Amino acid sequence: MKLRSKMALLAGASLACATGASAQDAAKLLVWGDPVRQPFYEAFDAARDNIELEFVSVARNEMIAKLQLALQTGEGIPDALFLQDTNFAAPLKTRRVDYLMELQDKVPQETIDSFYPTSNSVCEPGDGTLICLRNDIAHFMLWYNKPLMEELGLDVPTTWEEYESVALAAAANDSGIVSGAVAMHIPLMNFLYSNGCDLAVPVEGNPNALKINATAPQCVEAAQLVDRMLAAGTLSRVAPFDPEFIETAKSGKLLMIPGPTWFGEFIIKRRYEFAEGVTGVGMTPKWESQDQPLAWSWGGGMWGGWKDTAHPEEVLDLLTYVTTDVDVNRTAVTMPAYQPASVEWGAAFDGSGYYGTEGSFQTMVDAAEFGHPGYVSLRLDARSSFNKAVVTDLAAGASFESLLPQLQEEFVNAAKLARYEVVTE
Repeated sequence: MKLRSKMALLAGASLACATGASAQDAAKLLVWGDPVRQPFYEAFDAARDNIELEFVSVARNEMIAKLQLALQTGEGIPDALFLQDTNFAAPLKTRRVDYLMELQDKVPQETIDSFYPTSNSVCEPGDGTLICLRNDIAHFMLWYNKPLMEELGLDVPTTWEEYESVALAAAANDSGIVSGAVAMHIPLMNFLYSNGCDLAVPVEGNPNALKINATAPQCVEAAQLVDRMLAAGTLSRVAPFDPEFIETAKSGKLLMIPGPTWFGEFIIKRRYEFAEGVTGVGMTPKWESQDQPLAWSWGGGMWGGWKDTAHPEEVLDLLTYVTTDVDVNRTAVTMPAYQPASVEWGAAFDGSGYYGTEGSFQTMVDAAEFGHPGYVSLRLDARSSFNKAVVTDLAAGASFESLLPQLQEEFVNAAKLARYEVVTE
């Protein structure tokens, strides 16, 4: 194995930039990532005799600052990196920090078209460019306790209005059964975005403009549904990962919960400890007024390259390999964004015997068609703004609807600070 690893040793050290290899030597690439992605790099390293990788593990919360420092000093700039957060792309493609290589004319269109619909939206700044490739997709599904649903004689909801009524029926007679937890930014954002609420959604044709209207009728309708469910006790005023909610789930009192594609493997199986055959996978619900669902996402990393690398062909080869190679992605921890590479991953998902519904992977594939195109990388931290404006007050007992005006104000202010033009109507 040629790959040399330096795990999280960037701080206080100057790493030689992987440039200047002589013609007779292997091209040397410095790459950044996390421990989960190190096997991807190792597989590429083993498959290419003409390329030698040096791997450095960088923590998510240190990635942007350390890359900015490397660019300023000109030392230790990675030739390629894994972006652990979908919001990392935009800050790395600005006039001040212009790191990411543009890929739209380098990656074959056939390859780009084979990614799941809207999955590469986080890599498209809106100016016709493609600045990264998506690693995995994380659109919302409906996860549910199949035996409990059957025991109660209830049908899996297909609309959000049915979701409310099914949850209410399950909670009858003080059963203590709940259908979600919402004291967290992403679950609440999914309710809004799923109904077409424009909350920091890019304006088509203008990459520097955002539509922000948190008090529009679609937003109010979604917030009112959440408020009714909170009042009825069918939604918990805690986060899905809080110990209190985890105990509720372990005790068999969780009927269903909206969550991303990775929720089954990483939360329901590992934290909620649902037994084999219990977890059902349902299509993300739509609103009755809609012809089809609209699903927000929660996570999904990307791969990017340095636009000034001395080895652009090798970097492009790396980015394509780690996102599209079937063997590498077969054992990936999350659902690959490249459709052909996800097929065998999905066969293992279904073949595990853990899930209680037939064709669970196909349901996730079908839902991918409804991924919200507004799930993009922004120069503002929408999650922090949402938490600041909503989550603390909601957890303390405020209604979601009452918090929409301050959510609007917070998002508008954050967008303007990030130098966006704001459209409110």
